[in-house]
Amino acid sequence: MFNPKIILVTGGLGYIGSHTVIELYNRDYFDENKIKNKYKVIIVDDCSTCSKDILPILEKMIGEKIPFYECSICDKIALEEVFKNHQIYAIIHFAGKKSVEESVVDPLKYYENNFVGTLNLIELCLKYNVNNFIFSSSCTVYGNRDDSPNENEKMLFPINPYGRTKLFIEYMLKDTAKANKNFRTALLRYCNPVASHPSGEIGEDPFQKPTNLFPVIQNLIRGTLKEMTIFGKDYPTKDGTCIRDYIHVSDIAQGHIIVLNVFEKENEKLFNENYVIYNMGTNKGYSVKEVVETYEKANNIKLNYKYGERRKGDAIIALPDCSKIYKDLGWKPKIGLKEMCKDSFNYVKKHLKVIN
Repeated sequence: MFNPKIILVTGGLGYIGSHTVIELYNRDYFDENKIKNKYKVIIVDDCSTCSKDILPILEKMIGEKIPFYECSICDKIALEEVFKNHQIYAIIHFAGKKSVEESVVDPLKYYENNFVGTLNLIELCLKYNVNNFIFSSSCTVYGNRDDSPNENEKMLFPINPYGRTKLFIEYMLKDTAKANKNFRTALLRYCNPVASHPSGEIGEDPFQKPTNLFPVIQNLIRGTLKEMTIFGKDYPTKDGTCIRDYIHVSDIAQGHIIVLNVFEKENEKLFNENYVIYNMGTNKGYSVKEVVETYEKANNIKLNYKYGERRKGDAIIALPDCSKIYKDLGWKPKIGLKEMCKDSFNYVKKHLKVIN
C-alpha cells in the first residue's frame, strides 16, 4: 500500500502557499502510474495577512480535508505540536512578513517573525528528523542591480530589512545543511510572482495597501483605487519605464514540486554541501508600461493611470539569470504575459467585484 509523504506548508493560506498546496495534489508531476495523493499537506498559518476562508476553497479544489493549524511560527510550543502529531517528510516554508515599506518602518518585527520564526522551524526539523526544507526566498537578496545576477554569493546586496531577513535565513539554512549531513535545503529566489490560479478560485488579494504592479491594477479595477501611478517615464529603456521579470504564480508553485522530486531522488550531484540555490523567473523582461498595455488588450479594458516621479530605490532593470534551474531540473515557466493578465482579471471578476 502506498503511503503519501506529508508536506508541511507554512503560510499555506497565503498567495504563493495556497497555489503550491493545489499543485501538491496535481498528479501530472508524478510517475507514469499517476499515483493518487503522492503527497499529503498540513498547513500552518497565523492568518495575519490572509483569510481563513481560503481553506474551504482549497479543500473543495483538491477534494479532501486539509489538517490546519492556526498558529505563528514564532510560537514554538504550538509549532512543536504539529511535529509531534505528524511524521513530516518535508517543509515548504512561505510564512513570513513581506512588505518592504513596513520592514523599513518596523525592522524588528521582520527580524523576529521571519528570522526567529524560521529558527524555530529549523530547530524542530533537527529534533524530529525532518530533513528536507524548501525556503521561499526572493530576488530582493540581490538588491537593486541593473545587471542579471546569478546565484553567486558575491552578487548579494539587499537594501532593506525584508531582503536582509531573506538573506540571513538563507545563510542559516546553508550553515545548518553543512553541519548536518542528513539535512538538505533548497533556496528558491523568486522574481515577481503575479496573476491567479486559472480557475479564478484563488489569487492575490493583499490585506495591506499593495505596491506591486498587479495588485495595484486589481485595486484599480475593483474601484478601491481611482488612479494608478507609473513611477518614472525617463528611464533609459525602450519606453522610459522600469523593466522586470514577471512569472505566473502557478509556474512558481509547480517549481516546488519539481524540487520535491529532486529531494526524493537524492541527487548528490545537485546538492553541493547539502543545499541548492535557484533563481525562479522567465528570463524575459517587460516594462511597466508594456504590462499595463498588455493587461488592457488582453481583457478589453481601459486602466486609468498617470506618470509620477521616479520612486526611490527602484532599479532600472531587474532581470536575474534563471538559466541554472532550467538546466539542472528541466523546469521552465510555461505561461506568458498575456495569460498572466487574463488570469489576474479572471480572479478580479470572480472575487473582487469589477466596478463598471
